[in-house]
Amino acid sequence: MTQLFDKIPDEFFSPLSRKYKSIYSYALLCLYHLLRTEKTDIRRSDYASLLKSQGDQLLSLFNVEIDQQDDPDDTEKIPLDPADQNDKAALVSQKVNYLIRKLASCGWFILSKDNRTGIEYLFIPAYSIQFMRLLDELTSDLGSYLPLVHQTYAELKMEDDKEDDYMYRSLMNAKANAENLEMSVTLLRQQICVFGNRLSNVFDPNEALKQHFDEYRADISDRYYHPMKTFDSLGLYSQPTLAILTKWLHSERVLTLLAKEAKTEPINSQKKESELVTEIIKTLQDIIDIFSRITHAFDEIDKANANYTEAVQRKVNYLASSDKTTKGKIDKIILALATEIKNNPALSYEEMPILTQASETLLLPRQGFVDSGSMTMPFKRGSEDKNSEPMPLDDEFDFNSDDARNLTSYLDNELDLYSDKAITDYVERNLSDKKTALTTDFEIKSPDQLVLYILGVLKSLMGLIPFTAVKVKDRVDYAGYYMPLYRFTSHKH
Repeated sequence: MTQLFDKIPDEFFSPLSRKYKSIYSYALLCLYHLLRTEKTDIRRSDYASLLKSQGDQLLSLFNVEIDQQDDPDDTEKIPLDPADQNDKAALVSQKVNYLIRKLASCGWFILSKDNRTGIEYLFIPAYSIQFMRLLDELTSDLGSYLPLVHQTYAELKMEDDKEDDYMYRSLMNAKANAENLEMSVTLLRQQICVFGNRLSNVFDPNEALKQHFDEYRADISDRYYHPMKTFDSLGLYSQPTLAILTKWLHSERVLTLLAKEAKTEPINSQKKESELVTEIIKTLQDIIDIFSRITHAFDEIDKANANYTEAVQRKVNYLASSDKTTKGKIDKIILALATEIKNNPALSYEEMPILTQASETLLLPRQGFVDSGSMTMPFKRGSEDKNSEPMPLDDEFDFNSDDARNLTSYLDNELDLYSDKAITDYVERNLSDKKTALTTDFEIKSPDQLVLYILGVLKSLMGLIPFTAVKVKDRVDYAGYYMPLYRFTSHKH
């Protein structure tokens, strides 16, 4: 930690803790995007032009004098450029120049003028680039989970089959992937727990729904939880991966081969082969232990996700039933009226106190039925049961009759329409002799074909039929329907 603050200036984080922290974070993100675009030295003039062109509306909310109030008393004030208060362009230039000099004084970059050309450049330290990258990742919606389990299994499976010169490097990659995967699982569990604890501070049903659908489901569930559970399933790939690792661990020939390959690495050139064998055995055991822990941890994540979802439902139901808005109060009044009527069937409306008060402003007709006594006094609500017993069947149903057999045959035929064989045949017909085909290559002219196509996608994703389905686009207009565009690949070629 001491080394960290030896590298970073004292005022480095101060722009992100000021009143106008959103303006400073915008300026840093603009600088990072400009660095990624230019990939060369950045001119101050180019940076200033970018801030002016894309942040005009944001800069209109920025006041330099108010921002300077956040400076400590012993801080040297940055002199302001003279600007006409009625000249909008001059005011924007003053604000941009102030922002650039403020960020430079806090150590985010260095301003340097080329004496030969007179052009001023921005030079950015490595720690600034790393922090700007972090800001960009936190504000970006493009993050997604990488399929580390499948990647590890595929690489180990290929090396197990070929046993070429890359087995040791594949083993090291498997260890790195396993450690990253364990961290991803840990972070996922923490995020679910964070949302669960936030729920205790939510007192509005709409806010609870917004947190669940707009934040948790979009940022956590759809982006990380479901990909880890379905496409990169631990249950599907962890056991085959563990089988390969266990096989290598108990094979003296494979351990010797891995040690020889490890010896060729510069970092291992001075180590004895026996030492390398010991390290490889430890590495294999570490990866096996990690996958075992991850499998157990993901079971806990499933429980945490189920508990959180159930908690959201209970919270929304509770808040909706105890709503303090006008709608909630009206619901309570109606519930009180209904309860009083239900609990006092023998009383007239005038004899019920709550109903009497409500009837002064509301017309509440009573539901009933007309019978021979409806026109006589006193008027009473009908309470007789008018539902008679159902008519009995003339004969018992004969399950051995022709009608029963025809019904059974009909039901079996309906089930066969959507069996795995029917789905496989449908996909094969549309693939024809091709290895791959898109959704738009499929024949969808009837509801049955639409159902077969949908089941084909689901069964392919679950690995129940010999095809692979990969989503290409989220939406395509085809055959009169809006649907995702998938690419099907046959395993038989």
